[in-house]
Amino acid sequence: MSMSESTRNTAAERPLSGFLPGAIVAIAGRMSVVLTGRVLLSVCAVCLFVSCDKAPEPRLPVSRLTLSQPCDVRQGCRAADESVAVTVIFDAEPRALQSFPIRVQFDGHQQADAVTVAFSMQGMDMGSNRYRLIADALGGWSAEIILPICTSGRTDWVADFELVVADRRLQIQVPFVLEK
Repeated sequence: MSMSESTRNTAAERPLSGFLPGAIVAIAGRMSVVLTGRVLLSVCAVCLFVSCDKAPEPRLPVSRLTLSQPCDVRQGCRAADESVAVTVIFDAEPRALQSFPIRVQFDGHQQADAVTVAFSMQGMDMGSNRYRLIADALGGWSAEIILPICTSGRTDWVADFELVVADRRLQIQVPFVLEK
């Protein structure tokens, strides 16, 4: 066998012998990536299934309370249905950009779990003006409110109260006018 033939055989054999261990490492590496990807995908699928499997939070039934007329927010506006009665009071003249306190007081022994109020104008986007009222020692709820100025000069607002009482949500709409 000549030198050139032995070099050729060795050269021809070298790529195969060098290729096989490299190919095995590459294939093992790809399998590792594929397996890691499959494991990660399986974990994500399980998490998604578990989070979707939960029953939705039960929505409490909503009742609109009827507002007694006439309604003066400074004197107190009373709203009631057959099982609950509340009074909404603005403790100061409501003015734009000035803090004014509001209170919600339950008549009788009824208690609330939460009380919120959102302020809006009919046909005018005034941004988010939502407040959570804080319970006091007497069973009432209160908050300090600051409302923006309407650039068109309007002062007619609606206070949308939501009260969570026992196993239902009560809603009251109280229209009022800001003082200038």
